[in-house]
Amino acid sequence: MRRHVQIILGPPGTGKTTTLLQIVEASLTRGVPPERIAYLAFTRKAANEAQERAMVQFGFDSDRFPYFRTLHSLAFKVLGLQRDEVMTDAHYRRLGKALGVEFKGIYDENLGLHTGYGLGDKCSRVEALARVGIRSIDDQYYMTNERDLTLHAVKQYHESLKIFKKENGLLDFTDMLERCETSLPVDICIVDEAQDLSSLQYRMAIAASQEASEVYIAGDDDQAIFGWAGADVSKFLSLKGDKRILPQSFRIPRSVHKYAYDVVSRIKNRYVKPWQPRLEKGNVIYVSEDNNIDFSREGTWLCMARSKYLLNRFKKVVRQQGYAYNYNGKSSLDSDETLAITSWEKIRKDKEISMHEAKNLIGFFNFKVKLEKKDTYNINDLGLPDNAVGQDWMTMLKGLPPEEREYLRSCLRNGEKFNDKPRITIATIHQSKGGEADNVVLSMDMGKLSWDNLGTDEENRVWYVALTRTKENLYLVRPRGLKHFSL
Repeated sequence: MRRHVQIILGPPGTGKTTTLLQIVEASLTRGVPPERIAYLAFTRKAANEAQERAMVQFGFDSDRFPYFRTLHSLAFKVLGLQRDEVMTDAHYRRLGKALGVEFKGIYDENLGLHTGYGLGDKCSRVEALARVGIRSIDDQYYMTNERDLTLHAVKQYHESLKIFKKENGLLDFTDMLERCETSLPVDICIVDEAQDLSSLQYRMAIAASQEASEVYIAGDDDQAIFGWAGADVSKFLSLKGDKRILPQSFRIPRSVHKYAYDVVSRIKNRYVKPWQPRLEKGNVIYVSEDNNIDFSREGTWLCMARSKYLLNRFKKVVRQQGYAYNYNGKSSLDSDETLAITSWEKIRKDKEISMHEAKNLIGFFNFKVKLEKKDTYNINDLGLPDNAVGQDWMTMLKGLPPEEREYLRSCLRNGEKFNDKPRITIATIHQSKGGEADNVVLSMDMGKLSWDNLGTDEENRVWYVALTRTKENLYLVRPRGLKHFSL
């Protein structure tokens, strides 16, 4: 079979996903059934976005795209697994308890790693990284900078994990990848975010694409920032095939492009990919303190830093200004508290609320009333005490800490909608990869000398990713104590 392999190199904002969907559209137009197209991605977000856009654009149901998946999801499907056959956090904590090691973090399904810093998390990380990197436990241990962790502890964990899985009929996420070297019945195979794949994931992706007559592998080695999580960018750099560079960024303004290009040019091991910015100049703004930034400015915002300490400073400033934000995927206003406030204000204005809203309101304000079953409720239907009806939510929420009440009041004063997605996101640089915003705030945690000598390719890639999230304005927060700082 004659195969066509194309490597699509997509610098920041150059429309990589759009290009891949154009390939899907062209394939469908010439008669390739959607079931014969595979779209494999590193993250669930990317796979879901591609599937949703394809469904909207082409009018097919989701079941017509069975191979629009992450590699873990594909393995789950191919192996015919059920959810109760896969290791969960609860299983890991059971194992940890038996071994006397603690799991303090969560299991990140995209990375296939525990993110915490308990002894159990660390043992699990080394064990999993060895397997996805297709190397020995010993080699991985000496490659991993995990202080207070012994090789004996990792090996003991590895052997105990194997016994635990066998006794309970379970597989972990890495088992799924190891067992799924399966060729898919497809004509077109697209592999997205390929720079972030581990050696084991590459092996699986190559196996999956064997029957395809057209293979498209898309990514950007300059944005490969997950080496610490097992990603092997050398595999991406050594791929053979026709190379296509997407040359025009639809995101990056000219003023930011200059700084980004300076950083990316320091990376030694890379594909050279010239690309052009938008015509708009944009703005690079230096600020001495993060509390000098006015978050009332229109548009979306992304606040980034390397450490949680610096992210907490962003959270403090945004709360002081009275705006909602997303942090770790959760809205600062997404809670029973805000739903109860919204429902209360509705019924005080003679509007009706749903059963869910009514139950939440009664429970949150601790009203001792019995709710009759109805589709909707007005204030009279709730049978509230006479002294409650005339009170506003601030009075009703006397039990909340004063700072929380003031924050909620400030949000309302600023016109924030409790049920809307916040326009401000606070995240680490690694969490922000793939994202964008009109306004980006980047906390610089180093001086000029350190900036000019970032050192490793991976460190330069991290800051390249950070600089290339903005569509309009880039705010650079100087390190505290430095009066003068410029890139």
